[in-house]
Amino acid sequence: MEIWPAVDWLDGQMVRLEQGLYDRVTTYTDDPLALFRRRYGGVPQRIHLVDLQGAQQGVFSAWALLGSLVSAGIQVEVGGGFRDSAAVRQALEAGAQRVVLGTRLLEDTAWAQGLLERFQPEQLVASIDIRRGQAMVRGWTQDGPRADAAWRQLAAWGYTLCNVTDISRDGTLIGLNPVFWETVGKYPGRLGAGGGIAHYEDLTLLQAMGIRRAVIGKAWISGQIDLAQCKGVF
Repeated sequence: MEIWPAVDWLDGQMVRLEQGLYDRVTTYTDDPLALFRRRYGGVPQRIHLVDLQGAQQGVFSAWALLGSLVSAGIQVEVGGGFRDSAAVRQALEAGAQRVVLGTRLLEDTAWAQGLLERFQPEQLVASIDIRRGQAMVRGWTQDGPRADAAWRQLAAWGYTLCNVTDISRDGTLIGLNPVFWETVGKYPGRLGAGGGIAHYEDLTLLQAMGIRRAVIGKAWISGQIDLAQCKGVF
């Protein structure tokens, strides 16, 4: 399984939110690479970077951090506030491997289709972050379209990569909701999973459902999952 350690960025700090709520925030460090080095003696091959302020406000701002991660030789999957094609191109030219898209991708049909004329499908990741069956938008603060229908439409247009988050479990360390992931496992395309991953058994469960990518946040920060034991991370 392809493991992407998550770095959520807010006001110049690495943080974690509980269930996507900005009033349930835990702050960790202003230097995530130093944290990786202290804990593991090095930096991971991959990082899933999200600018939480950008997700709310619609403008990605964590350019300095993106640059430092790329300079360290890390493959970066970056999201949070990418709502115009110029910013997507800027992130890719800055060295991001993939750009994660949510709000505008789900709200603007013409823009979503047009991106596939400018970029390769493997450079774009649809973010389908689900609460009660809805794909949430604007930093998970507003209801968007029905999640299943939204992704199937994107896949029909040519999108191949989709990251799905179970918001109800995100940042809780209580483990996966098997019923949720059994439904998601039937989605088309190459799926990534996040939200509630707390133990190695959760990764095994996802694999059994055909999901081959996982975004791990609070579990690696808390030490419940030792990234050094996950094949291909370092």
